[in-house]
Amino acid sequence: MTYRTFGKTGWRIGLVGLGCWQYGGAITLDGQPDGWAGVTDADALATIQKAVDLDVKFFDTADMYGWGHSEEILGRALKAINARSRVHIASKVGFWHDAAGRRTINESRDYILAACETSLIRLQTDYLDLYQCHLGRTERWPEFLDAFDRLQRQGKIRHFGVSTNDFAIVQRFNTDQKLTAVQANYNLLNRRAEADILPYCRARGIAFIARGPLAMGKLTGKYTTQSQFPADDIRSNWLTPANRAAFERDAQVVERLRPVVAKIGCSMAQFAIHFVMSHVAVSVVIPGAKTIAQLEDNVAACLLPPLSAAEKTALAAALAPPGA
Repeated sequence: MTYRTFGKTGWRIGLVGLGCWQYGGAITLDGQPDGWAGVTDADALATIQKAVDLDVKFFDTADMYGWGHSEEILGRALKAINARSRVHIASKVGFWHDAAGRRTINESRDYILAACETSLIRLQTDYLDLYQCHLGRTERWPEFLDAFDRLQRQGKIRHFGVSTNDFAIVQRFNTDQKLTAVQANYNLLNRRAEADILPYCRARGIAFIARGPLAMGKLTGKYTTQSQFPADDIRSNWLTPANRAAFERDAQVVERLRPVVAKIGCSMAQFAIHFVMSHVAVSVVIPGAKTIAQLEDNVAACLLPPLSAAEKTALAAALAPPGA
């Protein structure tokens, strides 16, 4: 494992963490799939425990993943091997659902305080290392800050962060210069964070958590424009008329990346994760893993050497739009 300091906390954690969304299982939200099919609880428990063995120290979940099931699984897995003191747990708050399965947005201080209590129970812990606003955009950010401050004073959270791709929201959550971490999408197919969020975080000692390094599996190389997905899997949304063209464009980029990766001699997933962790402002990368084999492949990305000049040139060519 390769280590880096997690922003201003001083924590030394492995660059590869574990995103735990998939352990929540498949759910339906607003009439659409919003979870991951095909992950058994047994596989989830075994994968989390193997992650601890591999010195993975950062586990990211949220209360809405499987409506709490991801938190429950993570709590059970860590409790069974008495690993709580060896790891850092991050969770999120802001989304929930009503009786009809429609997304609700919950931004009040009292809701945030109550949601934290429930997350602690599911995770079987007395505190969260990091508690994050899960809303990409909110005008009620002062209420989040108020709630986070109270939870810190109560010892129920150590630090707070925000999960967003919106630079303006990042700045608002850092109004009092106390923001510890930002979680945002960053991968070979989406490098927008390089323009603002990444340099902002680096300049201020704010940890950057890179979510989606595999673009929900697109960058593993397993899927093509002919791929199909279970109806209850969130990736089935890629094939809808509204999203099909974007999926096909991404699939074409992945095809152009294959020969670049083949010459390096690693898996597509390892290359994608290595690219993300190579950015100096990234504190931890949180790919998901359904199985131990996927986890081990992800962690092995730490063993790859820096890209050579020739490899960087080949990568740039692969990422450039055709005809550019």
